[in-house]
This record gives sequence, structure tokens and C-alpha cells, in this order.
Amino acid sequence: MTLYLVRHGLAAAGVDDLDPGLDPLGHEQARHAADFLQAVNVQRVITSPLRRTRETSVPIAEALACDTVVRAEVAEVFDASMPVEQRRAMIGPFMAGRWPDQPDTLRAWREQVVACLRELAAEAHDAGRDVVAVSHYIAIGVAIGEALGDDRVVPVPMANTSITSLAFEQGKFSLLKAADVSHLPPEKVTGIHTAMMGKG
Repeated sequence: MTLYLVRHGLAAAGVDDLDPGLDPLGHEQARHAADFLQAVNVQRVITSPLRRTRETSVPIAEALACDTVVRAEVAEVFDASMPVEQRRAMIGPFMAGRWPDQPDTLRAWREQVVACLRELAAEAHDAGRDVVAVSHYIAIGVAIGEALGDDRVVPVPMANTSITSLAFEQGKFSLLKAADVSHLPPEKVTGIHTAMMGKG
């Protein structure tokens, strides 16, 4: 059983807009990811509730001829009520930090991500299938860190629609490939060092 975690495509806005849709390039990136994943054996595509992930999931679900299921547990780390200036001030130090140094609310959010991914992986393993989940920079970083025993908030840089693959055996994840961009033409790789990347 393999868990494929797809970061959303390039968003049409940055941190000022908590829930932007995709930029035209983001839609192209999503189609490239769909082509890459079209042979994966899944029953459904999991997506966060935010627009950029839902829009990224559309061509993937179409390529796999399956439905999408929204799971809030794989959404963005930002609280929707957090003011823009606070998000701006938080994101840099947060991404450079480690989970043990974060507030209780953020550590609880991390545990929620891990629990959700374990649940999805266990269900798929029992059914003899794989999982595709479209999520966000920090949530995918959580999964990579869990597999590697790495407590950095950002264990590896992740481009838009990069695909991270993890195996799941006996309740544990192991990393197969982190933030793969081999499906993207080099000129379409964006957002490697940015959690919410707008135009530019």
C-alpha cells in the first residue's frame, strides 16, 4: 500500500488570501500530476476543504475515475480566523522551527494530521488499495517528518503539485520518495520554499 500526498498547485494569491483558487499555471500542474497518477489503484481521492486543493484534486479524480472525499484534518495549518498580519509574522519563523518548540495548539494539529493519514492508510491497506490525498506544504511535511523521525516543521522543500510517496506497514510510515517533481516540466516547478505561493 502506498500513500501519495500531492501538494496543491500554484495558488492565485498568497498569504493575504487564506482560501484562493488555482492560478492558470496551477491548473496545468494539476493536470500533470493527474497524468502521473492515472494508474494508481484507489477508490477515492482525499482532499482538504480549501479551494486550491479541491481544484487540484479535480483532474486527478477524473483520471482515476473516482470521487473525491473532503477531510478537514489534511487542511492548512493556519487558523481561518487569524489576521493576515499575524499570518505574515508567523510563517517564516514557524517554517524554520521544530515541532517540540511549537504551541500546544499546533502540536495538536500535527497529531490530528498523523492520525488521519494513519486511518486512511490502514483502511486502504486492508482493502488492498493505495491512497491519494491532496493537501498542503506543512501537512505533507508532517507526514515526511513522521516517516523519517524528523521533528523539523519543514523537513524537505516542496514544490507545487510535488508528489510524496510513503509506504505503510504495521501502523508505521516509511518514506519512498519526498516531493517528487519528475512529472513537471522544469519551467512549471514553483513554490519550492513557500507554504502559500501566489503569482511570481
